[in-house]
Formats: sequence, C-alpha cells, structure tokens
Amino acid sequence: MPELPEVETIRRDLARVLRGQRVVSFAVKRPKLLRNPRRAFSRYLVGSTITNVERRGKQLIFKLNSGYSLLIHLKMTGQLVWKSSRGKISAGGHPIAGVAQVPNRYTYIVISLGDKSNLYFNDVRQFGYFHLVPTNELAQVFRKLSPEPLSRSFTFSWLDMAFKRRGRTTVKAAILDQGIAAGIGNIYADESLFVARIKPSRRVSSLSEKERQALWRAIRGVLRRAVQARGTSFNSYRDGLGRQGTYWARRLAYGRAGQACVRCRHVLQRSRVAGRGTTHCDICQR
Repeated sequence: MPELPEVETIRRDLARVLRGQRVVSFAVKRPKLLRNPRRAFSRYLVGSTITNVERRGKQLIFKLNSGYSLLIHLKMTGQLVWKSSRGKISAGGHPIAGVAQVPNRYTYIVISLGDKSNLYFNDVRQFGYFHLVPTNELAQVFRKLSPEPLSRSFTFSWLDMAFKRRGRTTVKAAILDQGIAAGIGNIYADESLFVARIKPSRRVSSLSEKERQALWRAIRGVLRRAVQARGTSFNSYRDGLGRQGTYWARRLAYGRAGQACVRCRHVLQRSRVAGRGTTHCDICQR
C-alpha cells in the first residue's frame, strides 16, 4: 500500500494536470468501490471543477467547486492513470502491466474531463474506494488521524502525549497507528525506528524521553527524505508520472533482512512485530 511519501508524490503530479479541470462524466463498473450512492456522483461530481488536489494521511482529496470533496484511497492495488487527448500518460500507484492501454480489464471507474482527457481508476483486488464528502465536513471525517507528520502541528509534545495512550503496546504498533502518525506504514516505520536506534518490539512505556525525541526527529526526517526521493519503488508503486520512486535504493532497514547493517555491519534480522514483517539490527537498535 502506498504510504505518505508515495501518495504525496502522486498528489503533486496529478495536481499539475487536474487542477482547474471540469468533470464531464463519471462511469463506474464496480459500484462497491463507491462509498456513496451513484446518484451522488452525478449530482456533486459531474459538472463540477477540480479546484485543487490535496492529501490527508494516505488519501487523495480532490476539492470541487460544488462544495464537495472526492476522497480516493488506493489501498493495496489501486492505480490512477491520467491520459490526455493526445495519448500522454501519467500513472500513479500499483503498477499494472500495459498501463498505456486504458481502459483495461482492471479499469472500474472513469472520470472524463473538459479538455478531453480521462482519469482511470484501476484496481486488481478492488479494495480501493471513492468517497464524496461535503468539504466543510472533512475535518470530522479525518478527526481520528494524527496531525500530518511533516506539518508544524506534529510537535514532539503532541507525539509524547499520544504515546502515553499506547504505553503497553510495541513502539512499532504505536507508530503504525494512524491516530499517532498518519501516513506511516510498514516501510517508514522500520526506517524511522532504525534511524532512531530503537528496537521495534520495545514497549512504548520503556522509552526514555531522549529516545522519544529521537524517534520524533527520525519520523520527520525519514518522511522528508522519502518525499524528496519521490517514494519507494520495489514491485508495487509508481509515481504520478509513471516513474519509480528512488527511496528503495536508499533504505536502511526495510526489506534488508540478511544483509549487513549500514552502521555496524551486523546482519539485519527479520521478525514479526505488530503483525508485520519487520527488519532491525540487534546491535544498533536497543
């Protein structure tokens, strides 16, 4: 599933081609991908203009001048493909073979735009969704999410208070909680804990203030570097221009079990923490 850096990269790329576009039509082959009745999309999406493309956690937000916003969650295998009237392609999300051939067997939603371009939503496993929400209710929809980890609101004091509610859980489970670190998934949890030198299986209550500060700095630093690298690509992500993100080549822990630690050269270990495959260094992470 794309995490904060990947979704932010897709947002930036799609904003360039979608901002200011009028929605001419909306077609759906799998109504189960819609969180609203189909008629709501005809009333509040069709005929409206996309005023901006934003993000909250792992979700894309298309702001509309109808007073509504369209939330899109890619989940595990969702993919958005924009195709211009001249055949230019921008694709973001899970890579599906033959992306230039849209619509294809996995295309379930098509949004046609005023400049005769189209936005296609493909989803192999059909876990993603489209959700129309009144724009003035977005804060309520996202009320359970933490402040954005790269925003000024995500302060050490805020994180410290949030940790007190999860004292008995493992630190990895805590930062995977979207109410504590919105947008973080397995990749950036492992990376942040490695940078902070904290073992993923530690209990939150066992962390010293110095360790909690180190983790707060690590989360922000890792996410910032990943956004600059346009996300992580290994086998399940392409950015909004159809390119691979480059953070994969820079990763320090995630997916490197059995390889040498970049700090101490000890072999990195794989375990299961918070129900997720986890990579850590027994020497550097305490």
